[in-house]
Amino acid sequence: MGTFAYPSSVSNPSGFDTDNLKDAVWPGGETEALARLERHLERKAWVASFGSPKMTPKSLLASQTGLSPYLRFGCLSARLFYHQLADLYRKIKKSNPPLSLQGQLLWREFFYCAATRNPNFDRMHNNPICVQIPWDVNAEALAKWANGQTGYPWIDAIMRQLREEGWIHHVARYAVACFLTRGDLWLSWEEGMKVFDELLLDADWSVNAGSWMWLSCSSFFQQFFHLYCPVRFGRKADPSGDFISSFEFILNI
Repeated sequence: MGTFAYPSSVSNPSGFDTDNLKDAVWPGGETEALARLERHLERKAWVASFGSPKMTPKSLLASQTGLSPYLRFGCLSARLFYHQLADLYRKIKKSNPPLSLQGQLLWREFFYCAATRNPNFDRMHNNPICVQIPWDVNAEALAKWANGQTGYPWIDAIMRQLREEGWIHHVARYAVACFLTRGDLWLSWEEGMKVFDELLLDADWSVNAGSWMWLSCSSFFQQFFHLYCPVRFGRKADPSGDFISSFEFILNI
């Protein structure tokens, strides 16, 4: 097969504006995934005490040990991760499922199993495990949520991070999911799931749909009364406003 080159007059054949791109937060490939796994498992004390990690503004940012996109795209084997954790747990005292890292992997498999033989797992209608809730329909409110324009700095910073980096911390996911559904806007979890499916690098059909049903109390936890206040919880997670300010907000604190 012969070689092919773009004409010299075509400086950017992709058509995308690449001049102002930031450095890649999540470089792809198995080599990167395995290097991250090695760095991850080097933090033995953190792995052992995963059940109660300390929440800081820094933890809201993407980490060099983050693994979820690599699991999603098959760059990292879930089986390899599980057994390497098991080897480490045999040597150190560990937290127990469901809070341990192994427990988090099991949650992934749980949603896979729950979605089996349920083609409507990603929707409310005709989904036998989903509560039928009369959600509101408000295209303007949905668009403002999706684009980080609700007027709540904590919520908006999270959604802007999602658009810029393709990833947000699991606590941040809880906050914006609660805000969209049962907490504030009363909009369908299906709409939030679609936005996550488009923007999250680690979006996984079963896990994404299952998590949205769970957080909206549509399935799995219908009596889940805990709410994430878009003001108070944001102040607790980011008391100095460092995270919020990093996504183009100027705060008067």
